[in-house]
Amino acid sequence: MRLRSTRGVRKRYVEEPVIFDDDEDPIIVTETQTKDDADFEAPSDSPQADEDAKDDEDEAEFPSEEEEEEVSDGPGASDQKDQSSQPKRHRNTGAGMIQSRKGFHDIPHYPLETRIVTRVYAGPLRRYARYSALRDAMYGPEYERIKVIWDLEIRWADFPVLPPRLPPEDQHGVVPSPWLPPGFEKTQEVRASIWYNDYQNSSPEVQQSRVLSPEDGQRLIPQAGGDIVTLVGPWDRQKQFTLSQGGSLPLSPIGLPVNDSDSGENTPSGWMLDVGGIPLAMSWAPLARQDIQLLAVATVPFSDQAVSSRDKANTDEAAQSAGCIQLWEFVPERRPGQLAAPSIHPPRLLGTNCFDWGRPKRLEFCPIPQDQFGLYGILAVLCGDGTARVIEVRKADEADAPFYEWIDSPVVTLGLTEDYNVSVTCLSWVNTNRLVLGHSDGSVTLWSIFPRQLLQRVNVHTTYIIDICSAYPSNPYLVASVPVGGCATLTDLSQPSSEFTYFPVPAISFQPNLLCWSEPLQGFMALYPSSTPNTTIAFLHYRYFCQARSMATGPNTLMCVSAGATHPFILVGCADGSMFACNALQKLFRQKGEPLRKLRVFEHEYRPIDSESTLQPPREQGAPMLRGAARILQGFLPEENDDPRTEKRKEMDRKKRAAKKKGEGKKKKAGAEEDEYEDREAELDERLASRVVIHEPLTRLTTIQWNPNVQFSTWAACAMASGLIKVMDLGVE
Repeated sequence: MRLRSTRGVRKRYVEEPVIFDDDEDPIIVTETQTKDDADFEAPSDSPQADEDAKDDEDEAEFPSEEEEEEVSDGPGASDQKDQSSQPKRHRNTGAGMIQSRKGFHDIPHYPLETRIVTRVYAGPLRRYARYSALRDAMYGPEYERIKVIWDLEIRWADFPVLPPRLPPEDQHGVVPSPWLPPGFEKTQEVRASIWYNDYQNSSPEVQQSRVLSPEDGQRLIPQAGGDIVTLVGPWDRQKQFTLSQGGSLPLSPIGLPVNDSDSGENTPSGWMLDVGGIPLAMSWAPLARQDIQLLAVATVPFSDQAVSSRDKANTDEAAQSAGCIQLWEFVPERRPGQLAAPSIHPPRLLGTNCFDWGRPKRLEFCPIPQDQFGLYGILAVLCGDGTARVIEVRKADEADAPFYEWIDSPVVTLGLTEDYNVSVTCLSWVNTNRLVLGHSDGSVTLWSIFPRQLLQRVNVHTTYIIDICSAYPSNPYLVASVPVGGCATLTDLSQPSSEFTYFPVPAISFQPNLLCWSEPLQGFMALYPSSTPNTTIAFLHYRYFCQARSMATGPNTLMCVSAGATHPFILVGCADGSMFACNALQKLFRQKGEPLRKLRVFEHEYRPIDSESTLQPPREQGAPMLRGAARILQGFLPEENDDPRTEKRKEMDRKKRAAKKKGEGKKKKAGAEEDEYEDREAELDERLASRVVIHEPLTRLTTIQWNPNVQFSTWAACAMASGLIKVMDLGVE
């Protein structure tokens, strides 16, 4: 009797085939059969196959009494035993192993291991897969697709944190989506033109609106209640400026205003403006023209989110009160051999769209340009009454700016009005005439705008959907959704009853604006799905949505994320007012030991003025009323793009190895290295502790948006809860 030895045998992720055969007699392998012929023979099973293929270790290692009798029965029994093909019984030696099947078309049984939960990923892509294996699994096996992602990686390999300010003609410049067929954008514009002409011919007066006087329009815009003091510039020589509602400052690369004597240069790199309220959502208009850029901003008054008890009544009435969307115009400057850059012209409020449907919560422009129709674009808005509406943002005479337009009836109103207490919670465009909505009952609906029709309704979740995103333009009918409580899910609306997957870790999410589509990487950027609070942004490829990979980790609670449409760089905003940038493509295909970097672009800090405090000095006669002060810090050095927990574990392992070498009697500088380890470990502990620090509510970053237009794709707009919006050109030369 010989005991089976498993020492030195590598654990497998998929169990070896367990072969079954109904024949009791073993198959005799004749001497004329060669080794190659034996590979195509159907092997038989042992006599114990009729006992439901139990995996008891004792039965596998020790033969039964019947087997001992068969082996000892006659002098030729041993020779016959050696000649027969006796398949070995295999033990399930790893967690999450899959029981094998008898044939290729048989459905495998559920995992045999009972010590783990059933929600495990057992696909072909492994967590330890890196570089070529990861690239071939995600983007292969076709060579053309592998070559596309390979070329993109090489294109931006020299830019670890910020995108290049170079046109698509340059070998390192930004590019339109390489995953689309040639002429895709032109085809979409032609289809949009045909659709809009049909819409105009059938319903020429659907959207009813009227122009308001400036006095009436100003009353509908959220009022700030005072100016804001801003501290901008380098950290060691900041200067104080005061911004009133609607005011702006053109900023130089060092953060000071362009016309300031200490700025050192007159080249503008962006603007900072005050919208007078909390900006909850923003969206860049996809314009074919190159002379201006338009940013739509949804703002609410500060009283809607005030924490004092006297303003709670105003919060209840906010859903039924009037709302408005501000339209801001930015004038670029053309530079030879580079993308468009900000100009010295200050931004201006082009106009506002006002309505009585409640406060605007979300908004998003249709991704296809509508310039040829006399529009800035078609805008989808989620309002406080729980319905989504689509409106036309019409062009007006720029000499009349700012104009105030009151919308009586939109193009279309979308929502499940027949169901009791089911409201729209989020929205995303699929194409010109398709809009996907998430609802409070966990369902996802697909709508046709004109003619208005509910095309599909899929029960994806069981709780409130907090965020939804379509994979437009390359995979428009792939829709990712994140519920308040549950698993992040990816649904194919072309086959919703059969094609869906989810990340197998339940999580709780309360924050929107943490889900977006990255076209160059062909995947979604989202808050890392985890059952514990985390501050990590993850990448979920649409072919392997159930396996997340870490992209960037913030120092505090994450509030928003945005991925570029023509480059792989992402921006992450946190509750402590900091914004980080990194190259997600470089992070995805990192090599072992390769240092990766992320950059803190700026840090925003806000301090309100307590009007009830007795320590506040009296305001001078004629001085403007102030609502608070904000400080913007920039000029940070790049830092390591890794989770502090991982860094601490590496540091502790390094310390253990150093102590082991010291114990072996090797010479080294004990005192200096021990101090270095202790300082490094203390720094990591401090970074981990920053995750639980509570900051002023108006310090947080509310939303971030990269510009989707190719010639302006290095522009990014970042909104702060203090009412400030910073538009920056983050391109580097």
